[in-house]
Amino acid sequence: MELLRVCNLKKSYDIENSRTMKKEKTEVLKEISLSIAEEEALCIMGRSGCGKTTLLKILGGLLVPTAGSVFYKGERMSGYGRKRMEAYRRAQVGFVFQDYKLLEHLTIMDNMILPLMLDHREVKESVSKVEGMARMLQIADKLDYYPNELSGGEKQRAAIGRALMNDPPLILADEPTGNLDEASGRMVMELLIRLQKDLHKTLVLVTHDKEIADFCSRMVMMKDGRLAG
Repeated sequence: MELLRVCNLKKSYDIENSRTMKKEKTEVLKEISLSIAEEEALCIMGRSGCGKTTLLKILGGLLVPTAGSVFYKGERMSGYGRKRMEAYRRAQVGFVFQDYKLLEHLTIMDNMILPLMLDHREVKESVSKVEGMARMLQIADKLDYYPNELSGGEKQRAAIGRALMNDPPLILADEPTGNLDEASGRMVMELLIRLQKDLHKTLVLVTHDKEIADFCSRMVMMKDGRLAG
């Protein structure tokens, strides 16, 4: 079954030329069409600046395309109102970022439980869910720590756990191993793919690293704002 479909997607920005002081249109995405199946692990691979992060943000409802359409479970997302889009980002999508986006003044427990609290979940049940996820991610002994007390790999595992707290069908990962050494990166990817399979999630991951891309079941290449090949 298809979870996401992208049709003739374009994204451009008006950027001021520092020499002429005139605005010029810069195309970041050019006629992207793509289908993503439920429970698929898809990697979008390409060099920095090719448009892959912009595409990921559009899939996650963080950016609006200039032209074209995105369909989620067969429904065109351009028809979502503001509240519907907020609900989509909160309940349907889990985001994993290269720089973790953990709140430094909160413990790992508090960081991971935050999505459940924002969704007004019962506290005891939420704590139990965080503890269970932390065991799966091998950070159960780190829940009382603060982010600056953890290694990069531990931070990213906590961020993955937070992304999964609301049980979203879709996980969007933007260079999730970009700040990690090779060993930590492999461990994070092994855990992420295992969770994707065991919890029946759809994963869309962007990277420039072929070794990371190989963890996914399918890979597409991007170059200069287009899908290549």
